[in-house]
Amino acid sequence: MKRSGAHQRATLIALAILAGSPALFDTAVPAAHAQTAAKISNQQLDSLTASVALYPDALLAQVLMASTFPQDVAAAAAWSRANPNVKGDDAVRAVASEPWDPSVQSLVAFPQVLAAMASKPDWVAQLGNAFLAQPNDVMDSVQRLRRQAQQAGNLKTSEQQKVIVEQSTIQIVPANPQVVYVPTYNPTVVYGTWPYPAYPPVYVPPPPGYAVASGLAAGLAFGVGVAITSALWSDVNWNNHSVNINVNRYNNINVNRRLDVNSSTTRWNRDTTFNRNTSANLGGMQRDAYRGRDLSGSRAQAQQALQNRTGQNLGGSASERVHGIQHGGTNAPNIQARAQNVNRDNALRGAGNGAAAQQDIQRGQASREAQARARNNLGAGAGAERGGLDGGQARNLPGAGGTVPHGGFGAGGGGQRHFGRQR
Repeated sequence: MKRSGAHQRATLIALAILAGSPALFDTAVPAAHAQTAAKISNQQLDSLTASVALYPDALLAQVLMASTFPQDVAAAAAWSRANPNVKGDDAVRAVASEPWDPSVQSLVAFPQVLAAMASKPDWVAQLGNAFLAQPNDVMDSVQRLRRQAQQAGNLKTSEQQKVIVEQSTIQIVPANPQVVYVPTYNPTVVYGTWPYPAYPPVYVPPPPGYAVASGLAAGLAFGVGVAITSALWSDVNWNNHSVNINVNRYNNINVNRRLDVNSSTTRWNRDTTFNRNTSANLGGMQRDAYRGRDLSGSRAQAQQALQNRTGQNLGGSASERVHGIQHGGTNAPNIQARAQNVNRDNALRGAGNGAAAQQDIQRGQASREAQARARNNLGAGAGAERGGLDGGQARNLPGAGGTVPHGGFGAGGGGQRHFGRQR
């Protein structure tokens, strides 16, 4: 009994020590579990998606993608406010050099959407986090809310949009694929009685001048349609809960960040789809690389070697290169000297070949004899120009130092080489 009592006291003391050292308990909790955020409920998801669930599918997809870049959204909204006259596809092309994600760049075609998102940055961040952590649940939330709006009589086909019901999904597409109308609505009205009082829907009121206020009482209101061709390049695949990208439309407008894939569509992935390590924040050097310009040292070396050989300044502008070609290049005198050296070098070719050397000697002897006869004839005043050599006429050779009878070149064809050798 004594031993048992002592054991109990020791156990109590150990527990007391542990109770005073909470850090010891923390080590038993897996770090991954401590850092993993708990999933939010359907009620919370519905409150987050309520303001955008009735957007056309393509616009909804790009809003969900853009919400994962809340800082980019704020910058794009500021640009949109500063450039109100740049619209549609032109606006998207105007921000091509901005360091924002392409999904955010696409929204400058819809300033109303950007203004609404920028007015509630906390909501945008929460929506983006939910879409990254629970994409399937976010998609289900949108479908749940669309059914509620349809049952309330506030979601139907109109001049601005088509509502397509297929099995268990409700799709919303523009009535005219090239004109997109952004709906504005109050979630507490359009969905009927809101079923979750503890989680009221996020209401993003329309920015001034964008919505038709009289239409809100009937549920949806639409402003002026946005004419686009390529600004909306994504869609929602409701069957597999994914966002798909139309590669052709995307590449038509995102010329600096083209997707290199072998299919007409590709599935969006925040970390890999747009290869941000190489295509975001395009600077001058990166844009040159995308245009096929080789800025490596090997190209510079090859360019310098070619310039030394031709005398043309290949590093200048096109007009400078043309001027250099017309005037013989910047190194024309050097080229002429090198050409003469090449001729002299050619005269030494065949050294070490006895038969060729003997033939050269014979031709040289014949050439010298011909020159002697020509000089004798010139001194005698008889046929100075004919020189007694096949009746050929004298010819002036550039750089040869004077007039040389043409016949000198007819003796074995080696006259020019031997002139160089004599020098």
